[in-house]
Amino acid sequence: MSCIQRNDSGFSMVELLMAAFIMAIGILGLTALQVVSLRQASQGRERSTASHVASSILQRAQVEGQHYYFAKASAVTPVVTPLFTTTPGAGVDETVYGGFNVDGVQVTNADGSAVSNLATLVPDVNRRTPIYAATWLRRAYAGAAPVSTVQCQEFLVNVVWNEEGQVKSLTMSRVIRY
Repeated sequence: MSCIQRNDSGFSMVELLMAAFIMAIGILGLTALQVVSLRQASQGRERSTASHVASSILQRAQVEGQHYYFAKASAVTPVVTPLFTTTPGAGVDETVYGGFNVDGVQVTNADGSAVSNLATLVPDVNRRTPIYAATWLRRAYAGAAPVSTVQCQEFLVNVVWNEEGQVKSLTMSRVIRY
């Protein structure tokens, strides 16, 4: 009697379905990872732009302070209209600086009006909407202000924006001589 020997090779249907199921779970995981990655990249860009806005305002305050300091040391009248260096030594309450668009370009003044030359600064009408609101303050001295021709005070800039329905903020500070 001859016996037919059966040699099963290949995959069964159950094995193929299990492999497809495992692969589908892996692809879904990668898709979810991609969505989270894109969201985090967007949030990182918004935080980076807010940091740029705050840093540029502090740099303007520092330049104004240096200009004011050197003009005072040279006994000349400063040529810039002071924004940050008025009433040296005194504290300044939180003051609105203006609104900035998605690229960090200032599009509104402190009073809410559009900045001059807005069409030149931001040619795209869709990018003229303020996304970031910036405020600044100058801290008063603790106790009596030093009697000196040099004033050094801490300036703080706060930038606020809305991110996915949540209000986010970033605060930077710098001690500025003027």
